[in-house]
Amino acid sequence: MPNSQENSARSNGVIFGGAVGLAVCLVLVWPYQKSVSGETDIITVEFSADGKKLLGGTRGGEAYLWNLGTGQMPGSGYKLKSSNEDVPSSFNALALAPKGEFVLSTGAKLSLINTGSAKDPPMIWAPDCAFGGAAVSPDGSHISSMSSEERLLVWTLGISDKPRDLGRADAGVYGATAFSPDGRRIASAGHILRMVDVESGGRLWARPRDNYVFLTVAFRPDGKTIATGSQDTSIRLWNAETGEEIAILRGHQAYVDAIAFSPDGEKIVSWARDGQLFLWDLSLAKTRHRFLGKTKGGAAFSPNGRWVASGGPSKLVQLWDASNGEKAGEFSADARSMHTTGGSTDKKHEK
Repeated sequence: MPNSQENSARSNGVIFGGAVGLAVCLVLVWPYQKSVSGETDIITVEFSADGKKLLGGTRGGEAYLWNLGTGQMPGSGYKLKSSNEDVPSSFNALALAPKGEFVLSTGAKLSLINTGSAKDPPMIWAPDCAFGGAAVSPDGSHISSMSSEERLLVWTLGISDKPRDLGRADAGVYGATAFSPDGRRIASAGHILRMVDVESGGRLWARPRDNYVFLTVAFRPDGKTIATGSQDTSIRLWNAETGEEIAILRGHQAYVDAIAFSPDGEKIVSWARDGQLFLWDLSLAKTRHRFLGKTKGGAAFSPNGRWVASGGPSKLVQLWDASNGEKAGEFSADARSMHTTGGSTDKKHEK
């Protein structure tokens, strides 16, 4: 079973609602009976594309879903299990459907977990192996994952319950996948960075990374550029059409495990395993980064570009204002609410 500390976050953004009554409404797996140091740290975060939900997953295997748009706080949440056993099931990667209607969980098993939608996600079959590199296409019609057998697998939901094998994925559960904004291509990151056509399964290009592994990959919103984070501590920008390397961004001092573009494509947020969360401004003649804070894992942009989220200790998700880098607040799973850091923060959460 892969070590859950190797998890990498995948991210997309979402717009905040005018009201900020926030509530934990889902636990994907049952909590451990005995606490272990660091297991409640949230290490991956992702906003749903419809602007209403925020997912956070802990090192110990729990996952929480906050409702961002209702303005109301239910009296209690509800729990779902990712398997039939009342035991925790740690994950290698999580991905959230565009409207937050299901979560794709990859670990010892691959699961689609209903988050409260009236319609259950389609039933799918997965090989008997471990999985990582979870991703959901922008329209929610496809999911992708990398298997411990080092294959890139893609499911077309509602059409077939079995995956298509799109070729080699040499980092296995430690790699990453990302769909292009139009859903027609998949970038897979591992020892080799590959671009694959979803429909035909044909490889469009491939770029080796010597002895280092690409740990995370993300598309720019225009689909013309991808960014990768690597074991060599760099962030690299690539031409998504040709695979040509465009730029190298240096500043991190540890493995870069999470990366996301802002909706306008002018900024990148990145997280490395030494805990440093950086915000990069690509619009400048010379790209610069701002240190946002020390966090536990994951990096995500809201789709209006105003917010950056990352995981914190003790079931917290931390929030920053992307315009000035200031800490804006925290979401607490235990408190089932959001609390701000004071000042003029409340105005920042208005539409």
